[in-house]
Amino acid sequence: MDPRNTNVRAVTTAGCFAAVMLILALLSNYVPFFSIIGYFILPVPMAIIHMRFGLRWSLMMGVIVGALMGMFIDPVTALLQMVTFCCVGVALGMGFRSDWPPAKMLFGVTIALGVGLVVLVGIMYIVLHVDVLQLLNGQFQMLMDSVIESYKDSGMSEVQLAQGRQQMEEVARLLPAIIPLMVCLGLAMLSYLNIRVAQIILTRLGYAVRPFLPVRYWEISRSMLYLYVLAIVVKYWGTSRGIDGLSVIGLNLEQLSVFFICIQGIAFVLYLLDRHFKLGSAGQACIVILLFVFPLFQFLVFVAGIVDMAMNYRKKHNAA
Repeated sequence: MDPRNTNVRAVTTAGCFAAVMLILALLSNYVPFFSIIGYFILPVPMAIIHMRFGLRWSLMMGVIVGALMGMFIDPVTALLQMVTFCCVGVALGMGFRSDWPPAKMLFGVTIALGVGLVVLVGIMYIVLHVDVLQLLNGQFQMLMDSVIESYKDSGMSEVQLAQGRQQMEEVARLLPAIIPLMVCLGLAMLSYLNIRVAQIILTRLGYAVRPFLPVRYWEISRSMLYLYVLAIVVKYWGTSRGIDGLSVIGLNLEQLSVFFICIQGIAFVLYLLDRHFKLGSAGQACIVILLFVFPLFQFLVFVAGIVDMAMNYRKKHNAA
């Protein structure tokens, strides 16, 4: 193929996608609800350009869109958005173009999001003079105050209030030690959503991309049950003996094991619902959102995960 024709096609396609991305970016800034949709859609045009014409063209398009955004909105906001969709878009493009397996794709996008997060925190600190850790600590203090006020309004005694405040102060003291794990798990979840949205859009556009195994068939190792028990023991030892290091290790192990047990529970719930109701993608997404939003559902999912891991219900049913 003539390189000149390829360059013309690349310029034309990139220009069209740049216009689409600019419209999406403007809508994300001026239409509050659309900001969530825009976040997941903006990286997709970059991924398409990367798949068709390579890294150089996708990066050029990202920079051009970022520069145009800076002309219409605040330059710092444009820079922050550009870093986000460039990191995710390049990672998605590389993965789809090289046909990465699902695990590698998830890992690659998570790393890209992590790099983007570090850059965003650096920009906020250098340009905006905003310390993210101090901001998070301030938000947590506000949450503590509001919880204590709600306790007072409910008529709790002074002794109960003192115990509640002591527990929350202990959580606040240990919070910096579990933030890295929570950030990593959050980035992995966000990466999965980015990949799934991109897969749906690309499939609708006629691109052949490797699909992920449906969530209802996911299987987490039973070792997470043992890890959860170990975490409870380690945390108890650390708390009862005043050893902060053990408390931190136990708390992190507990959060990690609970996360994966809940993933197993979500897969189990979706499997049961699919057997009886044949839910579509939208219905499954709504169920997952409900499970993450409401604490009662989170507890039920956790219990469901333990039951499925202990009984191997899905494996036994499929083997029958």
